[in-house]
Amino acid sequence: MEAVIYLAHGSRRAAANEKFISFIKKVMHQSAAAIQSYGFLEHKEPSITQAIDICIEQGASEITVVPVFLLPGVHAAVDIPAELDRYPDIVFHYGRPLGVDDSIVEILADRLAAAGFEGKMDEAVLMVSHGSRAPEAAIEFEKLALGLAEKIGSKVHTAFVTTPVFYHDVAAKLADKKIYILPHFLFSGGYTVKMKRELDQSGGDIIFCEPVGFAEKLIPLIEKRVAEVTHEFKLSDYVTA
Repeated sequence: MEAVIYLAHGSRRAAANEKFISFIKKVMHQSAAAIQSYGFLEHKEPSITQAIDICIEQGASEITVVPVFLLPGVHAAVDIPAELDRYPDIVFHYGRPLGVDDSIVEILADRLAAAGFEGKMDEAVLMVSHGSRAPEAAIEFEKLALGLAEKIGSKVHTAFVTTPVFYHDVAAKLADKKIYILPHFLFSGGYTVKMKRELDQSGGDIIFCEPVGFAEKLIPLIEKRVAEVTHEFKLSDYVTA
C-alpha cells in the first residue's frame, strides 16, 4: 500500500508546532491517500522514523515523503534522505521543498499589502530568509524575490539571518526609507524576535510583515509536490562522497 508523509523542521515553541499540525491535518483531509502521517526533523514528535513506522504499521510498503520546507538546504538534501535510507525494504518517493512557486509569491505580496505597503518611492522591501550552506537555497530565494518584485512593481532586497548578506547590513543601507521586513519563514520564533530587537535599536522606520506561515494558499502547492513525485528515492541522488 502507498502512504504519504509530510515533514516539518520543528520548533522549540510548542505553539509553532501546533500550527503546523493543525495546518497539515487540513492537507491530509483533502488528500485521497489512504495512509498519511506527519513528522518533525527536530524538537517535536513524531520524529521522521516514528512517522515512517506509523505508516508501515498500517500496511504501507511504498511511501511518498514531502519536506514542508520553504527552500532546499542541508536538511532537505542530506538529513532527511539519510533517515529514509534506514528503511531498505520500503520504496520511498521523495518530493521537493516548497521552493519557487506563484503561490508563495502571492502569499508574500499578501503579507506586504496587509502591512500597508503601497509601493511608494520612500518605501523599501527587505525579504529575509534563514540562510543555508546549500547554494541552491540562495538561488531559489533570489528567484522568489524577482517574482515578487515583478508582482508588486518594486525592487525587493534580500538578506539572511545566519549567512551573508546579513539583514542588518542591508537595512542600514536602506535607512532613509520606510523598510518593510518580509520574513520568509514558516515558523515565526526566535529569529523574528532577534531581528525586531536589533532593528528597533537602529531607530529607523521599520515595519515587520507577517511571515509566510501556514497560509491556506500553501495547500494546493503541497498537493502539487505530492503529485509531481515520480522517481524512486535513492540516497546516492542526495548524499555524495
